[in-house]
Amino acid sequence: MKDVLDEVNKQIVVELQKNGRATVSQIGEEIGISHVAVRKRLRKLLDREVINISADVNVEALAGKIGVLLLEVKKSKDIERLIRLFKDCPRTIFLSGLSSSNLLAIIAAENLSTLESVIGVCSPRVKDCIRRSEVYIASPQMYPRFLPIRVTAQKKASIAPCGERCDSCDAFEKECKGCPATKFYAGPL
Repeated sequence: MKDVLDEVNKQIVVELQKNGRATVSQIGEEIGISHVAVRKRLRKLLDREVINISADVNVEALAGKIGVLLLEVKKSKDIERLIRLFKDCPRTIFLSGLSSSNLLAIIAAENLSTLESVIGVCSPRVKDCIRRSEVYIASPQMYPRFLPIRVTAQKKASIAPCGERCDSCDAFEKECKGCPATKFYAGPL
């Protein structure tokens, strides 16, 4: 790993973090190497999955809300199962085991009522393998402002990636916008 992020590669990453739309020529000019060298180094960083270039979303600009879930599972193998189940959820920003029996989940929603519905109805928190949970709603003052929220362009599925069905959910009928990955979704994501 030491040779992967040498000083030049670090400079390339810093420039991309400042402006993800910078061209390889612009980056090369800024750090003093050719655009060809930048392109080669960037390709290696991407191929080795050291970095990823993506479009992140400003949650505050969309009046969205972030929830943090601290979950204690009954068995350590449940962490892997929950990660597999929720990794494709468009509301999931982050999932990680914290120890042999704890999971950290960060989720996003369009507004507070949808976030509360998601937390109470179709988040990892409601699965039968959860022993205990704590929920925190993030304040509007967040850093970073831009987060890796998945925006779905085509919503054709009837069933959400986690296996839930919005069309048979009481919360969806009342205040929830639904899952952004389904055809029932009624929100901006």
